[in-house]
Amino acid sequence: MDRTKYIYNNTRFWWIPLLTGLIFIGFGTWCLSNPSASLAIMAYIFAGAVGCVGIFNMILGFSNISNTHGWGWSVACGIVEILCAIWLFFLPSPSLTEAFIFCMGLYIIFVAINGISESFVMYSYSSFWSVWMFLLLVVAIVCACIFLAGPVVGNIAEWLYIGISFITYGAYRIMYSFKMKRINNDLSE
Repeated sequence: MDRTKYIYNNTRFWWIPLLTGLIFIGFGTWCLSNPSASLAIMAYIFAGAVGCVGIFNMILGFSNISNTHGWGWSVACGIVEILCAIWLFFLPSPSLTEAFIFCMGLYIIFVAINGISESFVMYSYSSFWSVWMFLLLVVAIVCACIFLAGPVVGNIAEWLYIGISFITYGAYRIMYSFKMKRINNDLSE
């Protein structure tokens, strides 16, 4: 398979990162607007959002099974996200809040590091956008590390960090999807 067809097949599902980015921005905005909301409600919404993102990642991975060598990473990421969502849904309420806090912080670090590798791949197509994508991911990782360093239940400053982490990661996914769409459009012509 020649390189152009390979890249075209990998970028035809540009809308999946767009949907995941919108989910992350929505959850981050909700975190910022409701910092005093019940942690149990936030945990269930987070679990549902992560489960949806996991399904989208699995669709992306399995749809590229014959087109790319890296399809397994999307599937593995999707499996981890779905298992995390299921685990959070079935935890008893007393341990749910602690697990939710650490799960959320570690999840942001995990997906942002994965996103950094994606931004390096996109660097050969557009160095300008890749630098901005990389910077958004660094902000997400720094905010998630600050959140994990001192997760105080109900502390508004901590929810500010986690909300910003989700919004910046969501913005990265949207930028990534638009870059994929542009590459797909260029190759289809």
